[in-house]
Amino acid sequence: MTRALIFGAGAVGSVYGWFLEKAGARVTAVCRSNYNQVKNNGLLIRSKKWGKNVHKPIAVPSVAEAKTHGPFDYILVCSKAFPETPSLIRDAMTPDSTIVLAQNGIGIEERYAKLYPENTIISGVVYLPVVQVEPGVIEHGTPLERFEIGSYPAANASVTTKQKVNGLVDLFTKGGATCVAYDDVQAQRWYKLALNATLNPICALTLCDDGNYLRSSDGALAMACDVMREVGRVASALGYDNITDDTINEHMKRHIERMITGGKQPSMLQDIKAARPIEVEAILGNTVRIAEGLKIETPYLRLLYVLAKGLNFATTRTEDWRPLASVS
Repeated sequence: MTRALIFGAGAVGSVYGWFLEKAGARVTAVCRSNYNQVKNNGLLIRSKKWGKNVHKPIAVPSVAEAKTHGPFDYILVCSKAFPETPSLIRDAMTPDSTIVLAQNGIGIEERYAKLYPENTIISGVVYLPVVQVEPGVIEHGTPLERFEIGSYPAANASVTTKQKVNGLVDLFTKGGATCVAYDDVQAQRWYKLALNATLNPICALTLCDDGNYLRSSDGALAMACDVMREVGRVASALGYDNITDDTINEHMKRHIERMITGGKQPSMLQDIKAARPIEVEAILGNTVRIAEGLKIETPYLRLLYVLAKGLNFATTRTEDWRPLASVS
């Protein structure tokens, strides 16, 4: 029996664990704020596509405790892509564990590769608009669901690595999901980044959902498209030419429709409203640094990066934060 560990049993992790459970895998989930609910009652998944379902993984409060339910064939990292995240799964790792990154951002695989050089890494692009509305309750509204995966690095993947990628596709497919393997999934990462690096920080900074941001001014749509074109220039320099005016228009189509039907809150906006840190480095910082290395000017992305860093700083208020000067 395949053993899978879900690190980050929030909205995406819960649904992916459910798929794997339906496929016959033994699923362990590292839970945080929802631990008691998941341990006692499982996870309730309410979906317009699948109806109401209950997923009952083995709930644990830490990776150290998860280790007792291993060894794990697949470790799915479904938490936010923060710089410290790769080290947090160390206790559950074994030489045969395959790391599956179900996270946003670009260039996030390198830290895992440095920490776990002998392990197979599968990079995944998630299309699954879900939210945990209360501990242990997941809602899936828009019937969009697709997981695009591929080995990292893409070049010279071994037979064993390809088998593990295909094995994960088979599991997700058996569980009723849409999972597609690519020879080089980085093209799909850049394609999704074009949207994530645009509306995610813009909505967080303006406190507008996507529909209301686009409704807010005559220049809102053009600005968003300009940011995506910058991402496209960086991707094109790396050999990925799938971010064009046509694909940008396709990206924006559903967001324009939400100006009428009602908007959606991107994950960064949800995090800011909940006073949680945002994925500044994975989505914006890495992109800006890659662009600088390629000597490509990205003024919009740099501005969003600096402003999002400031917003994140004000939200997290680390030890570097200083209070206002007292009035003498």
